[in-house]
Amino acid sequence: MSVEASGGGASVDSSDRSGGNNVSHECRIGIDQIKESSYQRSSEQEMMQFVSSEVVNKIGRLADEESSDQNEEFSEEENKWFVSLVKALEVVNKTGRPANAKPKIQKVPSMLRNNDKFKKHFEPKVFSFGPHYHQHPTLEMAKQIKDNLAADFLQQNGVKIEDLYRDIKKQINKLKECYDKDMYDGYGDHKLARMFLVDGCAILQFMYIFVDSRENPEMQFRNLGIKTDYAVFLAHDLLLLENQLPYHLLQLIIQRAKYIMPHTREDEFCSTSKKDKLLESIYKFFVYRFRTRFEWYKNEYEILKDRNDDHVHLLDLWRKKLIQPLQPIAKKRDLIEIIIGWTCFLFDKLNHFFLKCNRDRDRFPILVPFRNIGKLREAGINLKPSKTSCVSDISFSGGTLKLPPIVVLESTVRMFLNMLAYEMCPDFHNEFEVSTYMWFMDKLIDRTKDVEELREKNILRNELGSDEEVVKLFNEIGTHLRPNYEYYAVKSDIDNYFDNKGLIWIHKVTHDIHQYFKRRWSLLAFIAALLALASTIIQAVITFLAYQADSKKGN
Repeated sequence: MSVEASGGGASVDSSDRSGGNNVSHECRIGIDQIKESSYQRSSEQEMMQFVSSEVVNKIGRLADEESSDQNEEFSEEENKWFVSLVKALEVVNKTGRPANAKPKIQKVPSMLRNNDKFKKHFEPKVFSFGPHYHQHPTLEMAKQIKDNLAADFLQQNGVKIEDLYRDIKKQINKLKECYDKDMYDGYGDHKLARMFLVDGCAILQFMYIFVDSRENPEMQFRNLGIKTDYAVFLAHDLLLLENQLPYHLLQLIIQRAKYIMPHTREDEFCSTSKKDKLLESIYKFFVYRFRTRFEWYKNEYEILKDRNDDHVHLLDLWRKKLIQPLQPIAKKRDLIEIIIGWTCFLFDKLNHFFLKCNRDRDRFPILVPFRNIGKLREAGINLKPSKTSCVSDISFSGGTLKLPPIVVLESTVRMFLNMLAYEMCPDFHNEFEVSTYMWFMDKLIDRTKDVEELREKNILRNELGSDEEVVKLFNEIGTHLRPNYEYYAVKSDIDNYFDNKGLIWIHKVTHDIHQYFKRRWSLLAFIAALLALASTIIQAVITFLAYQADSKKGN
C-alpha cells in the first residue's frame, strides 16, 4: 500500500514532479522569453530614447541655429529688397499679368537707347514735358515759350490758375503713379504740380492753335513769340516716350476749360462745347499731321468715338489711331486695270482651288525666306498704295501688293522709333502692330532700287535724304524688332503665289501689257498700228477681189 502508495505517491510525485518539471520548464522558457523580450523591449526603448534624444538634440541645435540666424541683422538695403520681392509677388494675378495693366511712363529700353544712331531720336531737341528732362540745361530757352502758351490757354478758356493748381495738387499722387519712380525722384509735390500745370496747358493750346481753321496758326504762334521752326520742334518733341505727360492730366485741365462766348458776360459760357473742341483738337492734330485730312473728314465719328477714354499718354493715343482701320477713300480705276485685276483674281481663285496650301508654312512663316521689292517685281507683282494710311492696311490680291503710303522724314522716324520703344516696354501688353509693320517694310526694302520703286508707285515719299539713307534706316531698325508673324496673312499669300509658276507667267504678261498701255502715247500708237494693219488687210482683200473680177472678165 505504502509501496503502491509510495509508488503511487512516487509515481504521482514523479508525475507531479515531471509535470512540475514540465511546467517549470515551460515557465522557464516563458520566463526566458519574457526576459529576452523584455530585454529587447528595454534595448529598443533605450535605442528609441537614444535616437529621440539625438533627434531632440539635433532639432535643438537647428532651432538654435535658426534662432541665431533670425537674430542676425540685415542691412536696410537687404530688408528693402525682401519687401520689394514680396510685393512683386502680391501684385501678380493668376494669369501672371500685373494687377495694374496700365503701363507707366518710363525710359526707352536699353536695346534701342544704346544704339548711337537712334539715341538722338529719343531725346527732345527744344521742349521738355514732364519731369525727366525738366532740368536739362539745353532746354532752358523753351520754358518761356511754354509759359506763353500756358498763359494764353488760361486766358482764352477762362481758367483760374489757383483753381487748376489746386486740382492738380489733389491728384498729384495719382499723377506720380503714372511714372516710374526714378523719373520724378528728387521733385517735390509743389514743383511737380507747377510743372504739370504749365506743360499740360502749353500742349493743349499748341494743338488747338495748330488745327484752328478760323485763324492763321502761323500768325497766332507769332503773336505768342513762337517762330515757325520752334513750332515744328514742339510738334516733334510731343511724341517722345520719355517726354510724355499722363493723359489723365490733360483731361483734368480740360475739365476746367470754359468757352467764353462773344458779346456776353464773362460768367456766361458753354463749357461742354469747349471741352469737346479741345478733345477734338488732340485727335485732329495727329490725323492732320501723320495721316490725311480726307481720312479725318470721312471718318470723324469713328476717330472720335473714344475721345472720353483715359489713355496712357499722347503717344499711346496716337499709336491707337495709327493702327485703327478707317474707311478707304474712293479712287478711280481705268478699264484696263479693272480687266487685268479681275483676270488675275480669277487665276488666284483657281490656284487656291486646285493647289493645296502648305500648312507648315502658315504655321511657321519665319522659315520661309522673304522677297524684297526687286524679287516681287521680277515675279510680275504690281505695287500700289493702299486706300488708307493705317499700318495694317496691307493686302495682296490679283497679283497686286498694296502698302499704306508713308512719308519718310525726321519726324516720322522719331515717331515710329518711339512707338517701337513703347511696344517693347515690359509692362505694355500689345500685338506689336507697329513693330510688325516696320519689320515688313525692312524685308521689302533691301537696296536703293526698292526705295526708288516705292517712290514711283507713290507708296513712299523720301524727305530724309538719299535713298541709301532710307535703306540703312529700315535695315537698322529691323534688327531690333520682334514682329507678330500672325499679324499679316499677306506673307503666306505671297508665298503661295510663288509656288505657282504658271500664275507668275500670267501675271508677268498682264503686268507688261498694263505697263505698256499705261502711257497715253503707247495706247495711241497701238491703236494706230491696229488701224494701219486693218487698212492694209482691207486694201489687200480689195485688191485681190478686183484681180479676181478682172481675171473673170478676161476669160
